[in-house]
Amino acid sequence: MKTKQFFALALACVCAVAVGCSKGPKKPADLPTLYPTTITVVYDDGTPVDGATVALRPAGGGNTQWNVTGVTDAQGKLVCKTNGNWDGAPAGSYEAMVTKEIAEMEEATEPGASAKIKSNTRYVDQKYNNPKTSGLTAEVKEGDNQIELKVGEKLEENVPVQG
Repeated sequence: MKTKQFFALALACVCAVAVGCSKGPKKPADLPTLYPTTITVVYDDGTPVDGATVALRPAGGGNTQWNVTGVTDAQGKLVCKTNGNWDGAPAGSYEAMVTKEIAEMEEATEPGASAKIKSNTRYVDQKYNNPKTSGLTAEVKEGDNQIELKVGEKLEENVPVQG
């Protein structure tokens, strides 16, 4: 009896290790070649924008099957990921969107209640939230790509909280 339990436990451990050590989702067969792409986001004065979310969308509304996104680090840099899993971006022309808003939360005072947004501050002009109004573009080519996006002057704009 103990031998059967031991083998069942051993099998469970092997399965857990195999699942835990997987290398993430399998690349789709139709995923195009991805090229290393680093984006730097700066304000007009050259100050890096840390914590900004960047998304690239094919220019002219092309194939939007592959989402290219990332979040900037303290130096305003990000390594693009396609569909959140694979480093790089497919070659092509893109329109870019950049957002940076930080919400200050108010803790719930009653048991079971949810935290509420106390305030919301925008650090990048809202026009950059939309690829049609941002004026930001990026070209990804074969090889290593270094792209800089400028997002106007630094803001610290209070955004009205709904609700």
